[in-house]
Amino acid sequence: MDFDIEEVKELSGDAASIYSVTMKGEETTLLEQFFDENAEYETELNEIVRKLYVMGKQVGCRWDYFKHHEGNPGDGVAVLKSGRLRLYCLYVDSTIVCFGSGGYKPPEIRAYQEDAVLNEKVEQMKAIAKRINKAIVEKDIEIKNGKLRINYWDNED
Repeated sequence: MDFDIEEVKELSGDAASIYSVTMKGEETTLLEQFFDENAEYETELNEIVRKLYVMGKQVGCRWDYFKHHEGNPGDGVAVLKSGRLRLYCLYVDSTIVCFGSGGYKPPEIRAYQEDAVLNEKVEQMKAIAKRINKAIVEKDIEIKNGKLRINYWDNED
């Protein structure tokens, strides 16, 4: 899986660093694509932006803001919700979160696996989390002072 990690400077601040990824061949981050793809859910998107802003600038990425254990055991994949809108991410710690994408969860389904679009977004986030977690273990990425410091990034699985 080939992607780059980018800090979202407009949302990052003294309390936390907000990141997203840009897939190879794309010009926008997955977070930007999430907002574009879900523009019809304006109220929920505004709530998510508010939460991201508060996390980055004021309180950090508090554990209780997220629903955890959305991916594989121990991979850090979590979801930030607003109404029926879901935004999937890699929760690193209270100072760092890396957001992917997500979408609307219809009321008639109980789990994201029942919706093809949501399932695809979660599977993508799980693959991203696997690559980033591996890079952290191998010290290709370090967590330092609330930031991801990339020492080496080869975009290989």
